[in-house]
Amino acid sequence: MMIKKLSITFLLIISLAANNLFAQHIDGGTWVNAGISFEPIKDITVDLNEEARYNASIGSLYQLNTNISIDYKLSKKIKTGVEYRYSIRDNKNTNRFGWGISYKEGMGDFDLNLRTKFQYSPVLDGPEGTSWRNKLGLSYAINKDFSPFVSCEMFYSIANEISQFDNYRIEGGLDYGPNKHNDFTLSWIYDHEFNVNNPDIMHVLSFSYKYSF
Repeated sequence: MMIKKLSITFLLIISLAANNLFAQHIDGGTWVNAGISFEPIKDITVDLNEEARYNASIGSLYQLNTNISIDYKLSKKIKTGVEYRYSIRDNKNTNRFGWGISYKEGMGDFDLNLRTKFQYSPVLDGPEGTSWRNKLGLSYAINKDFSPFVSCEMFYSIANEISQFDNYRIEGGLDYGPNKHNDFTLSWIYDHEFNVNNPDIMHVLSFSYKYSF
């Protein structure tokens, strides 16, 4: 009798695990970003960049982004800014607008970064739609050129029918700045939906380059 009960319990656990596994969509991809940054007047920074996103499962580009952002430095530690994104994705052109504020605290060779951001978009899926995003990051300056970093970001989607936390993103990587003009970043991103049916999970290799005038 005991063996029979254990067998049934084991089968139930396997069944639940299998259902959870098949209910998720796990995918991989590559994001490549290149842009420029300049300061037209004191304390105001303008960033322009282009991003291409490649999906491993379909074997092709699935999204192209043009990003424009303007940041204003309120103090040495706080800045605020607005941004705009024009996306070509799934044969559709979309727009996204955002406003955020960030805080940076130096602790010796470490930097702690906090950011909160609101974004609006007619796109309804996960991190690409209208949401409130909060991000916590930590970086360490090995020397003047290399800085490894980690961050975690939580997404609160805002919709007409239901608003809820439904996505988080973990990133870890290395920033390389050989001089004041050039900056290279290589990172791995783990993007996970939750509180939704058939959540998407993405493993992303990200590479970005920025030239500052």
